Amino acid sequence: MQIGIPRVLSFFYYYPFYKTFLESLGCSVRLSPPTSAKTLDRLSICPTDEPCISVKLAFPHTAALVEAGVERLFIPTLTSADRYSYYCPKHIGLPAMLRNGLELPPEMILSPVLDWREQPRRSCESFVAVGRRCGASAEAARNAFFKAWRFQNYFQQKMAAEKWLYPEALERLVGVKMFRRNRPYNPQADFCGALRVGVVGHSYILYDYVAHNLVERLREHATVLVPEMVPRRALSRALSAVPYGRELWSFEQVIAGSALYWLEDSLIDALILVSPFECGPEAVVEVFLEREAERRRIPFLILTVDEQSGEAGLVTRMEAFLDTVSGSAAQRGGAAAAKNKTLSSTPARFMPPSLPVKRLLGFPNLGRLGAALATLFNADRERAIAPLPVTKRTVELGAELAPEFMCYPLAVTIGQMREYLEAGANTLVMVGGKGRCRLGWYAELQETLLKRAGYDFEMITIHSPLPLNKNFRPFAALVGRLLEDRPASKIISNAWLAYRKAVYLEAAEKLLYKLRAREKERGGADRAYRVFEAELAEATSLRAMQKSFQRFQEYCRTAPRVEGPPPLRVRLIGEIYAVLENFVNHDLARALGSLNEIRIEVETEITVLNWLRYNIFHT
Repeated sequence: MQIGIPRVLSFFYYYPFYKTFLESLGCSVRLSPPTSAKTLDRLSICPTDEPCISVKLAFPHTAALVEAGVERLFIPTLTSADRYSYYCPKHIGLPAMLRNGLELPPEMILSPVLDWREQPRRSCESFVAVGRRCGASAEAARNAFFKAWRFQNYFQQKMAAEKWLYPEALERLVGVKMFRRNRPYNPQADFCGALRVGVVGHSYILYDYVAHNLVERLREHATVLVPEMVPRRALSRALSAVPYGRELWSFEQVIAGSALYWLEDSLIDALILVSPFECGPEAVVEVFLEREAERRRIPFLILTVDEQSGEAGLVTRMEAFLDTVSGSAAQRGGAAAAKNKTLSSTPARFMPPSLPVKRLLGFPNLGRLGAALATLFNADRERAIAPLPVTKRTVELGAELAPEFMCYPLAVTIGQMREYLEAGANTLVMVGGKGRCRLGWYAELQETLLKRAGYDFEMITIHSPLPLNKNFRPFAALVGRLLEDRPASKIISNAWLAYRKAVYLEAAEKLLYKLRAREKERGGADRAYRVFEAELAEATSLRAMQKSFQRFQEYCRTAPRVEGPPPLRVRLIGEIYAVLENFVNHDLARALGSLNEIRIEVETEITVLNWLRYNIFHT
């Protein structure tokens, strides 16, 4: 059986493993041709323009294999590399994206799962299942899996020991021919072996066409270090020395760990990050690497590439950077580092005073959750600033500090935090939790970016209390810091009030959506809801909340309705922040529900409480 492997994404990390496994089963392996200008011309077969270039490239590469007549495609689902971290979601979803985007039959793609975090036993079993589909016995497939994994480990150890680039190691150990240029890229290049440049980035960017052979070009000028030259133990040691290093996405661990190792041991004179356009995980890493390089006075350059990146522009920036940093290799001058910073700090518009004795909280709002959180934090006295609405100014404040390719909610929440600090808050509260989503890294990024901009505050990050045997004590201690001297009975009482307030708000919102679509007097439902919302925000007892909700229920029951056919029902789905935050989605639910020419009842299953039920309480 001939099985095709696209020359994209995980190929640049795990091809030795993939090839050994399949050939041990008796299959022949066919690679898609290397990326070229013709490949870029076919990017339009990717059904969406949103992914990074590496995902877009997967579509023409896979299509080329299908057109070449391979019997199956081998595209594993990469979920997690260890028990601490996940792969970037694009590696988790790639097989489904390709199958649906290219309209391939389900049996066409062999997609075993690598998941060492949640289902390690399933990983081996899924490869055994693939082996059975290829005609091998379960025992033969299991032996092929372990043989391939041993060879992958040997490949990585040999690559680090010999200081080979990944393409060099592929050629020497796996037989994949490496592209070689017969003449220099720059005949005038002046090689300086004493200048050590660390280059980090995903291997599927560094060694693909879109990077324009950047690493090879750099080797004509300086000694170049790349992540695959760093031994695994050194990576682990560097990551364990920083908070949450082991929880970074798996390939981002390689990027950050190698850079931190070089910086900590003074092994490089300059650092370059090569990043694909719109790569969210690398936008997280970028902030931390810039901070560490700045702290050690090491010049740092970020080169962003995509299908539009011109070779001349990329090379010009690289050579200009090298010209600037060459002198700092000897003297470590601060001027060179300052001159080559690629992100600038924006001064704070308002500098709050040093932290006073009284703690005053600020917290990013999410939909209508703010009123419930204010109840929890304030209760018998003011400890938190009332939820501030998201406005155009909020977004502008956040955009000044947020990394360019980080997701939009980060910019909005940083803007909210700046507004809270300007209003007098001295403590910011944010949720944490390291998982697949970038949200888990917001708190660290927000604290770094705000303090770099000159703000003085304390950041308190609240992680999930589950599993209780491991996380409840630190969770309770953190909540105790927030609520300070209140007795436990008062904390529980306030928490219950806050929860019931959230329940009433969500129930009332459903009634609002129903009435909007049927009311005779347009706008009446919104006015009644605003009254209810204001009453609920002021309520300090369950009885007061219940009475307010009952009044709103009664209005919804008795309000005059139009006659005619039932309204069209439209459900809103999407990313939770975009669905719940009205400024972000341009108040889409109200816009739909208020149309004159057609009556629409909006439905949404994405709510804060439903998220808690499905993800925390596991109902």
